[in-house]
Amino acid sequence: MTQNREEEIRSVVSAVSDPEIGRPLSELNMVDAIEVSGDGAVRVRIVLPTPAYPQPERIAEAIERAVREKVGETVSIKVEFSAKVRGKESGGKIGLRVKNVVAIGSGKGGVGKSTIAAALTFGLKQFGAKVGLMDADVYGPSIPHLVGVHGSPAIAEYRTEDGRTVQRIQPIDHDGMKLLSIGFLVREDQPVIWRGPMLHGLLTQFLQDADWGELDYLIVDLPPGTGDVAITLSQLVGLAGAVVVCTPQKVALLDAVKAVAMFRQVNIPVLGIVENMSGEVFGRGGARAKAEELGVPFLGEVPSLPEIRVKGDEGQIASLLEEGSPAREPLLHVCQRTAIQIAKELLTSAELPQLEVL
Repeated sequence: MTQNREEEIRSVVSAVSDPEIGRPLSELNMVDAIEVSGDGAVRVRIVLPTPAYPQPERIAEAIERAVREKVGETVSIKVEFSAKVRGKESGGKIGLRVKNVVAIGSGKGGVGKSTIAAALTFGLKQFGAKVGLMDADVYGPSIPHLVGVHGSPAIAEYRTEDGRTVQRIQPIDHDGMKLLSIGFLVREDQPVIWRGPMLHGLLTQFLQDADWGELDYLIVDLPPGTGDVAITLSQLVGLAGAVVVCTPQKVALLDAVKAVAMFRQVNIPVLGIVENMSGEVFGRGGARAKAEELGVPFLGEVPSLPEIRVKGDEGQIASLLEEGSPAREPLLHVCQRTAIQIAKELLTSAELPQLEVL
C-alpha cells in the first residue's frame, strides 16, 4: 500500500465521530494507534474514556464504514478496545487520589437514593472500574445495611517524608470495593444529633483523612434535601457531577427540581436524573419529562421490582446485578449512562486535561 493511501486511512479514522460525544476520535484522544500492514490490513486501537462505555461496537462499525467508503470493500479492518478512565483529578489538593467524585442526591427522602448509589458503585465495579462508596447521609446511614457489611474501619499510622506520623482511616474493603460510613462507627439504634460544623468535620475526615487509595470513581451518597453536605463537598473537591434520584410522581419531581437547582447554585455539574420505582404504583415517565424540561440528561429508569426491596433488606444489593436478575439490565443501563455523562462533561470542557496517548 502506498504511503499516501496509509495517510488517507489515518486521516479517515481520526475524523470518525464518537457516537456518544459527537466529536472526532482524534480530538477526544481516543485513537491510541493506527497500523496499516503491507497487504493493506488496518488495525485500530481505541482507548475508551470509561470501561462502562455503552455499545463500543458502534465505534468499530463507524470506523469500518468510513474506511471502506474511502479504500474499498475488500480492505481488512480490525478495531481493538481498551479503557482508561478520564477524570478531573481534583481531589489532589486534599490528598485524594480519585479521578471522579460523584454525588448521588435527591430532593426528598424515600426515593431509593441509597439503593441507586450502592447499585451504581457495584455496577461500575462490575465493568472493571476501581470504585469506592462513601455514605455521607450522616443522619440516616443505610449503606452498611444495603451492602451487607459490618465492622469498624481501622486506623493506620504512616510516617511522612519529613518524619511526621499521621493517622489515616482505612475504609472497609468489600470484595475490592472501598466503603466508609458513620454507620460503621455508631450502633444501628444510635441517633446522630449534630450541627453543621460537626457534619463538615466528619466529611472532611472521610475525604481528607481516609486512605481511599487510587480510585476511578468515588460515589458519595448524600442525605436527602438541599443541606450543608453539597456545599461542603463543593468546597473540598471539584466533583465530576451529581446524579439526582427521584420517583415519577409530581410531589417527588417538585423536590427533584430543587435538588437540580441546588447543585447548579454550588457549581456542581448535574449529570442527569434517574427515575426510580417506575411502574404501576408511582407511574412512569415523569422524571424523563422533567429532565427534558430542565435541560439535563435522563440517565434511565429503574422499575419498581419486589426483588430490589428484598435484596436491599437482605444486604444483597450486589446480587441485583447478577445474570438472571430482572433489575440487572436497567441498573447497568444507569451505570453506563452515568459513566459516559461523566466522560462527556470532562471531554467537552476546555479547562480539563486531555488523555495522554502512549
